[in-house]
Parts: sequence; C-alpha cells; structure tokens
Amino acid sequence: MSLFNSLGSNHTLFSALRILFALGGVSLKRRLTEYLETRYGGRAILMYKGREALRLALSSVPENAAVAINGYTCWAVYQAIEESGHTCHYLDISASSLNFSAQTLRDALVANPAIKAVVVQNTLGSPCDVEAIATLCKERGIVFIEDVAHSIGTTYATGAEAGTVGDFVILSFSQDKVIDAVAGGALIIRNKKYQELTAHPKKVPFIQQLKDRLYPLLAWKIRAAHTLYIGAIVHGLFRGLRILSRPLPDAGSSEAHMLPSWYCLEILRQYMELENIARHRREIAGVYAKTLDKSLLVPTDGGTLSQSTNLRFPILISERERLIEYLKERDVYVGDIWYDAPVGPKRFLNRTDYKGQCPTAEKVARMMLNLPTHINVSTADAERIAAHVNQWLRTEGSSTYSVRPIDDEATWENFLRAEKPHSFLQSWKWAQHYEHTGSKIFRAGVYRGETLAAVALFIKIGARRGTFLVCPHGPVISGAADEESALSALARYCTHIAREEKCDFIRFCPLSEANDANRAMYGRLGFRDAPIHMHPELSWMLDITKPEDVLLKEMRKTTRYLIKKMEKEGVEIIQSSDPADMEKFASVYAATVQRQQFTPFSKEYLKTEFELFSRDGEAVFFFGKYRGELIAAAIIIFYNGQAFYHHSGSLQKFDDINASYLLQWRVIQEAKKRGCTLYNFWGIAPDNKPQHAWAGLSLFKKGFGGFAEAYLHAQDMPLTAKYWLNYVIETARRMRRRL
Repeated sequence: MSLFNSLGSNHTLFSALRILFALGGVSLKRRLTEYLETRYGGRAILMYKGREALRLALSSVPENAAVAINGYTCWAVYQAIEESGHTCHYLDISASSLNFSAQTLRDALVANPAIKAVVVQNTLGSPCDVEAIATLCKERGIVFIEDVAHSIGTTYATGAEAGTVGDFVILSFSQDKVIDAVAGGALIIRNKKYQELTAHPKKVPFIQQLKDRLYPLLAWKIRAAHTLYIGAIVHGLFRGLRILSRPLPDAGSSEAHMLPSWYCLEILRQYMELENIARHRREIAGVYAKTLDKSLLVPTDGGTLSQSTNLRFPILISERERLIEYLKERDVYVGDIWYDAPVGPKRFLNRTDYKGQCPTAEKVARMMLNLPTHINVSTADAERIAAHVNQWLRTEGSSTYSVRPIDDEATWENFLRAEKPHSFLQSWKWAQHYEHTGSKIFRAGVYRGETLAAVALFIKIGARRGTFLVCPHGPVISGAADEESALSALARYCTHIAREEKCDFIRFCPLSEANDANRAMYGRLGFRDAPIHMHPELSWMLDITKPEDVLLKEMRKTTRYLIKKMEKEGVEIIQSSDPADMEKFASVYAATVQRQQFTPFSKEYLKTEFELFSRDGEAVFFFGKYRGELIAAAIIIFYNGQAFYHHSGSLQKFDDINASYLLQWRVIQEAKKRGCTLYNFWGIAPDNKPQHAWAGLSLFKKGFGGFAEAYLHAQDMPLTAKYWLNYVIETARRMRRRL
C-alpha cells in the first residue's frame, strides 16, 4: 500500500473496523479518567478536542493577558488563545531546536510584563528545556501549560515524562497524533490552586461522531486506491460528499464538547500499547538518522531520539516541493507539511496577528519536510524512503535551483544593482508600495547553492474578474544563470503560493526580449499569452550618456524648436521632493484624466508611491509653470541608473504653450547630473497601430530621439476555470481602450 504521513495512517483495516463498531459506556469514561489522573498526577476532564482543553485551562489566566507560545505552532493553539480573550506572544525557536529556549522566554518576560501564561509543545515529540522553563514560570507566578499533543510518551532530560511538570496538561488524541482515536482530548489540572475549574460542554453532534467512526475506514480506502492510481479520485469524491472528518477547527467553533464514551476504549487501548508504539517510532527515526544525508538533519539541542516520541522525522531541504513530487512518483506521499508557517497551516496565517516575530521559525517552515514514523511504516519502508531522498539529493537536489523568500532589503537591492538595467517595478520599495496600499506581496529569490541567481516580486491582485499573482517587469534573472531552470523553479514556487492564496491565474510580465525562443520557453513551462498587458511592453529609451549638445542635435527638429521656444517664452520648470506637493500634481493629473478619458490611479496610490521613493531622493515632482500658473506636472523615478517618466499630466490653458517639452528636457538634464545612463520614457504604441490610444503620446516621446525596446508579451498560467472569464473581460477591455 502507498505510504502516507497522515490520512489515517496510524490505522489498519482491522483497527478501522474496530473504531467503526466501537461501543461506549459510563464505565469506559470513568476508566480513562482514572487512568489519566494516575499517569499525570492531577484531575482529568475529558473533552472532544485538545484545543477545547487549552481554552479551558486559559480561563484560569487573568483577563487580557499575553500567553507566550512556541513561534512554530498550529493555528488551533492561536485560536484557543484568541477565543479565551488573550493575546499571543510568539517565542522564536532556537537555531538548534524546534522549540523556544529558556533564555528566549526569560527575555520575553522582561520585555512584556503582560505575559501571564506559557505554553510548551515539544514539537514533533522533541523535548524542550522543561526544567529551566518551569523554574522561570514558578519564580514569576506564571501559569505553565504543557501541550503534549505531539509528545505523549516523550521523556525530558530530567527523566520526567511529558505531562507531569506543568500546572495544566493538554492531551490530544486526534488524527495522526501519537495516540490516534480520530478525535478526543483531555485537560489535566495538576496545580491544586485550579482544582475547582469546571467545564460545561455540549454533546458532539451525531453526524460528527459518524464521520469520526467512518474516517479510519474511508482513509484506508483512499490509501488503497492510490495503489490502483485512483486515490486522488476517491479522495476527491469523499471530500466532495463531506463525509471525511477534518482535524482543524472551523472559524467560530469556540464551544466545548464532552468526549463521547466510545472514543475512550480506543484511547485506553493505545495507551496500553504506548510503549510498543514509542519503541517502533524510535526505531524508524533511528533508520532515518543513520541513513539520510547528515546535511538534512534537524539539530536537537542535545536531545536524543530515545527521549522523543518521534511523531514524525523532520528534515530540512531548500527545494522541498521538488522532493515531495519526486517521492510522490515513488508512491510516498509526504506533502502534508503540517507546519508550513510560524502559525500553520499557512492558509490560516492571515487570520492571526503574527507580524514576523519569528524569523528562525519562518526559515524552518520554508524548508521542513516530515517523514513518516507511524506503526504502519516498516524499517524496510524507512530505508527505502531514505534511499529515495539521498538519491534525489545526489542527482536533482544538488544541481537544481531552489527558491526561498528574501526578507533582507540589502540582499535584494544588491542583486538588482549588479544586473543590467531594469524597471523599478521589481524594487524593494515597489513591493512596500503595494503592501501599504493593501495588497499582499511575496519576494522570492532563486538560488543555486547559496548563490542568488534571480529575484521575483509577486503581488496578489484581487478583482471581480479573477484573483491573480503578477510579477511586474520580472523576474530579474542573472545573466550567469540557466534562465529556463531558474524560471521553472520560480513557476513551481509561485504556483504553490497562488493555489494557497486561491488565485485563478499567475501573470509574468518579463523584460525578456520579444523573440520566438523566449515565447517557446514560457510555453514549455505552462504559460500562454495574456489577453492584455499591465505594464509597458514597448518602451522608448534614450541613451543620455551623450553630451547635451549631441542630445539636442539628435532630437526631432520640432521638439528642439519647442524646447527653445518654451525657454524664451519664460516657461519655468520647478523640482520638488515634498510629498505635500501631491495636491498640485493631483489637480493637473485629474484634469488630464478627464480630457483623455483613461483609467487613473487613485491619489492615495500616487501619494504612497511618491512618499516611499522620495525618502531616498528617488522620486521628484517636475512642475511646469507659465505666467505663474501650473500647466504641466510629472513624477519621475530615479532608480538604478535610469530615470523613469512614470506619471504625468498637462493643462491646455495657453495657445502655443506646451511646457511638457521643456519639462522633459529638464528631466534629462537632472538625470545626467545624477549619473543616470538611460531615460525611460515608459510605454509607446507599436508603429503598426496608428489608432492606438498612445499614438499621440508616442509621437511626443519619440521626438526626443532614442530607440524602442520590445519585451515579451505578458505570460499567463491559468489555474482555475475562472481564468477564461478574465480572458474574455480583458480582451474586451483591450479592444475598448484601443490598446
């Protein structure tokens, strides 16, 4: 049978049938309660979910407190804390562990006196430094909660069993845990100070209980179907019918539920087998540790496999998605990353208040892949999986490009400075601009080994016609890189992001040369021509390294004449870097929009862009005045050796006065002073489209001399059927706008 990390993998057909027909009774609940109280040394309250137990424990904490938690955790933990009326204080994991250190907690307690409770979780069964953490909590009168959802059976360095140290202990018997009864949880109240804590749980609905009973059997059928190559179909069918029990909570599921008695028999049965289960997991983990390339292993802060329950065996790999696909082709399914974000799964991260407090956790979340250790994985299976991983690392992994987020501005900008001239639409500030105006952005770096080979900014655009990721004037790929390999890695990476963000398509707008070879390359990667472009694909460029007299000589005669005439007529060109002058620009811009009937950017959009770039002197207003009246305005971006004519407007107040000609000349002169080598007039109309909306503006730009630079048409990768609705709408929009 196919090997999975999850999907009921703790169960066999026999155990699935046993759960399906399990009987209950009051005596079973009493037996389980007494067993847990004896094992963990406190009063036990049985509940349907571990997160419900955590919520009950947190009711003992003063109102509006901060709760310190591992900065690499599950959304259910965040949800329980939020629903209890508290806030999370995220503690980053150490560089050599999947848990936070006692020192990190000590620093947090100094920085945030509002912390009144601490939750440890012994991630994947790996024990934390419980003695030092417990001592800190006791000294400061802080509630200490052990969440042993991952670590039933784990032993601390002190020799104590996980769950025998805290004021409260949270147990979970949910899907894929060490003890897996499909659902179930318990709160152990070890501190007598809180013994009177009570719960008022509701009954678990019959339909939910039926789903739980069926889950191991349905999951077994899905796993068996994968062997027949129809697993995805069967899985999709069961999900479509909504008969599969789901381990994660829905938003608003804040009620507590009592544990039905029939779950108790399976929980007790597995506790009786816990020693054998733990021994098996240690054995499988030992095979991985011995066989896998040592560069993949996660440091354990001195902990050993014999102390851990080894819920899963984590490895760290930069090209995770490729390895997942490689193993999938060999009938090993490990795509359920579990913690793919500091508060995982990533699709729930935007529901939290996490704001980048845990960089180490973010790095691990990008790279961690878990290998199965459950009872249905044999040592031969583990050896085979390890051999596959090592083989991939030797062949594909060592020679491929990997992609990971970049969170350092200097790294990003240093790469761009080293590359050939390109657009500021891939700059760090352009990403900030979109963040400040409410869009979600993703900065990705393509690496070969530790060498940065490409960067790509992706912006999530939400529209009624379809949500999409766009890479504006990018990616930017080093000339020394294998362009198609780097692009392929990026395509896989952003496809994963786009699906998580529920996007309908991906759009690349590269500054690649418009030739058949590049079109074919994008086609091989699953892209097609977009129905419309979002950024200039034919730009008018001027080499401004030449002396001013040469530049004037190479202009169209009419252009040169009008520049000189505007000077004689007393037209004044003024520069400003003051964001407050946006009001002046906006008045000219609005009048131009009304006259020319194009779709404008909002004033807030323009204001945010200007403020960001003007901080370092990279954005400047150029205003043209005649007889004291404002008649022309432009926003010029100076970036990476180029000047960009980005936004502009003009007023037609005076006959025979066109300040825009002199304004452009003053921009060129300023760009030369700044050491720029190119002036980018931005987009122009193709020569073969005389009715194009930009035809008149193009004639104006070309009058200054220069050359056209043609880029590959925008490339789309459709992801959902809704893309085709977008295709129709954008096609109609292009035709209406004469583009």
